[in-house]
Amino acid sequence: MLLRLSRSLAVVMAATLFAVSSVQAADAPPRILVGEQAGAAWRIDVPADWNGNLLVFFRGNSAQKESYDATPYAAGGRAVMLQRGFALAQSGYARADWNIADAYADTEWLRRHFIATIGKPKHTYAIGQSMGGLGVAYALERRDTPYDGGLSLAGTLGGGDALFEQAFVQLAAFDYYLPGVVGPLVPVPPTQALDAAAVRALDAAVQAKPEAAARLAALMSVPTQQIGEQTAINRDLVRRLQQLAGGNAVGNANWLYSGSGDDAALNAGVRRYVADARAFEFLKRNYVPSGQLARPLLALQTVHDPIVSAAATNSYASAVQRAGRSAQFVQQYVPGEQHLGLEVGQIVAAIDALRGWVERGERPVPGMQPAAAAVDGGIAAPAAAAAPVSAEPMPEHVTFTLESAALKETRRIAVYTPPGYAADTAARYPLLVMPDGGLAEDFPHVATAVDQAIRAGQMPALILAGIENTERRRDMTGPTEVESDRKIAPRVGGSAAFRAFLRDELLPQIASRYRTTDQRAIVGESLAGLFVLETCSEEPQLFRTCIALSPSVWWNHGALVKSLPARLAARPDWQARWYVATAGDDTTPESAGLIEALRSGAPAGLRWQYEPRTDLRHDNIYRTLAPVVLPKLLRP
Repeated sequence: MLLRLSRSLAVVMAATLFAVSSVQAADAPPRILVGEQAGAAWRIDVPADWNGNLLVFFRGNSAQKESYDATPYAAGGRAVMLQRGFALAQSGYARADWNIADAYADTEWLRRHFIATIGKPKHTYAIGQSMGGLGVAYALERRDTPYDGGLSLAGTLGGGDALFEQAFVQLAAFDYYLPGVVGPLVPVPPTQALDAAAVRALDAAVQAKPEAAARLAALMSVPTQQIGEQTAINRDLVRRLQQLAGGNAVGNANWLYSGSGDDAALNAGVRRYVADARAFEFLKRNYVPSGQLARPLLALQTVHDPIVSAAATNSYASAVQRAGRSAQFVQQYVPGEQHLGLEVGQIVAAIDALRGWVERGERPVPGMQPAAAAVDGGIAAPAAAAAPVSAEPMPEHVTFTLESAALKETRRIAVYTPPGYAADTAARYPLLVMPDGGLAEDFPHVATAVDQAIRAGQMPALILAGIENTERRRDMTGPTEVESDRKIAPRVGGSAAFRAFLRDELLPQIASRYRTTDQRAIVGESLAGLFVLETCSEEPQLFRTCIALSPSVWWNHGALVKSLPARLAARPDWQARWYVATAGDDTTPESAGLIEALRSGAPAGLRWQYEPRTDLRHDNIYRTLAPVVLPKLLRP
């Protein structure tokens, strides 16, 4: 699509598409080639144990051109595929923005260059996401296609015309229900911003008109809280298309609106726009698919993708059927409501299914994708336990699993991204990490507090990563000499290993998957508060803001508190911010000692705040303070 909603292919393929954690590079490093051809940057990776198969990536769209360097992929999706023996080739395209025909030409040069430089593969597969999925269809609809098969991930298979028309008709409906808010549509002013501020402004207008919001949510098939972001994306799609095409290439003159619950009034009152025929020629070239597939194409998307509608995908299936090529197309779905909201196991299962189809004639079953196994280093592994389902409402989020070498177990991570994250692909965001971050733990209420504060403009947008517990008392505690401490759980004293998991596995994985800055914070309560203080004392470079609510500093006779004065004295250049609060039933000599150590020995660069909350209890301090202190503490 025109605005690459999730992230660039470099990030999507490393994160959403194939990402797993703790992938070790092959003993012999892969051969890496990078270069530029006619303005298009490119990269080729060939593992030492190449299996003869080549994966050619058609990237999603971006307003900026891609660039590549020769840094080996030590972790993430591309490292997984290299470990499995696949060679990789990817072009950054010479021209940014919506681009199918030229993108194919750039990628075709790279494929031929691979053959000339490395050799002819046994099989060549085209894989693309969003706009890149339509690029895969473009490649496979050519009679002389060099590809043995292709995989479209949330691809805009209905064609550029369907994608942009959907965006335009939704904008016109928005303007009908909320006149003047979205601004002019023909043309969309070039100064219209696409950022978090624009999303907040649209959100505010939507929230002020509940009845209009309900109509729009039904029409757009998105939750009410996503209307603002989706409208900002639609507006930017249309603006950039108008610039590329030299006019308004789509309209709603002949569009019959349905699904609003007020269709008669909407169709009678919405302003109608006629598309410019010359501008539409740009979309025809880039690209209206014919369905004339010459090779197998497997498509995978979420059931409720807000960008690639079911109607658009179904229109491609109809085109394939009309072309008499139904035997070459399989459409599969997975549950979900996000564009590119695909889990790692689902993507790897789709690649394996495509290979089975091409190499063994085993055509995948259309419809809902069979349950996919988890992925460990790119090899199918036993399916991980399903994420707990929270009965508590929470904002939109995703989960993924990591195979941890430090902990020798699988860990599940929940991630919230802020409003506007998908829209503003150039923006980077601070990261807030939380232990006790499972969906049946504290993640729902913290994510809700963060989301509401961001939407209200009370705190800057950030990314939240929650870590679901497996053995909480093991992970949150350090060694202890106190017998009663040892009796609280079968195993204790594992905080160093859990910290290594954070430092060496989780934080690098989050950085590879999401657009984060080096501004990191951590929040925890009770034993997790103890872990927060221990981590921020022992490795202060990991987090600049440390929030500990009723921390269990009594652990091991207050050993952390006793060691703190020496730690503070050893770091006169300490730069951080600490916040500590204690509930009325958590006031202990150790907590008093912690505050005295900070009061008497904290260097000037360590800004700290202590808040005794005698009105709160241990069991309600987290839920009570999170909505209040997070907006205050996480401002720049």
